Amino acid sequence: MAINWIETEIIEHIKWTDTLASLKFKGGVLPYTAGQFTKVGLHIDGELVSRPYSYVSSPKDDYLEIIYVNVPDGLLTPALHELKVGDKLQVMEKASGFFTMSEVPDGKDLWMFATGTGLGVFISMLKTSEPWERFDNVILVHGVRNYNELAYKNQIEEFEKENPGKFKYIQTVTREVIDGCLNIRIPEGIKSKKFEELSKTVISNDSQFMICGNPDMINDTVALLNEKGLERNRRSKPGNITLEKYW
Repeated sequence: MAINWIETEIIEHIKWTDTLASLKFKGGVLPYTAGQFTKVGLHIDGELVSRPYSYVSSPKDDYLEIIYVNVPDGLLTPALHELKVGDKLQVMEKASGFFTMSEVPDGKDLWMFATGTGLGVFISMLKTSEPWERFDNVILVHGVRNYNELAYKNQIEEFEKENPGKFKYIQTVTREVIDGCLNIRIPEGIKSKKFEELSKTVISNDSQFMICGNPDMINDTVALLNEKGLERNRRSKPGNITLEKYW
């Protein structure tokens, strides 16, 4: 299917670390749903080079936003990393994807597991009213290698202020020991029941899981949840686990 591209303009470039960054840009894209992804691209050596990225912005925001990792030998991200306010960017007019709240069955507790840039898609969803209206408890678990990769802390603090007693945020950093953060991989947090202990929320058949990030984390996490009797969510057979793998 042919992609309809539109030109947008960079309005902010946030560099969380030397390689982790977020781009905010203007653009008259078609309405989209939180959780969907787009493609962004740049003309490089006479060719439009593009890659898919989930929106961090929500449909109600007056800007568009993605988060990315600069890969030094990549085709696109080194050029993205050089962009400044006012520079132009190509974006897909119509977003796509089914990793959205509407695909998640009802339940009591919503667990969101993210590694790295997988956090972005959950920021988009949590900016909308649906998670808060549909679930009694929302638990966001973000796993990173280094502490400075824990992005969007101010936004997450806003979620905590706006939803007292309903929202729990768990940070885990695998390559550093940091006060206030766990030092384990996400699957270990499930296996040891550390996440349940910190959130004061028991994993049960009333739990819904949305998982986004690297495939190894997802595969190990799904296997552990399967051991608890929880299955993948499919349109033909609703379950408890909805996922999106990065790369």
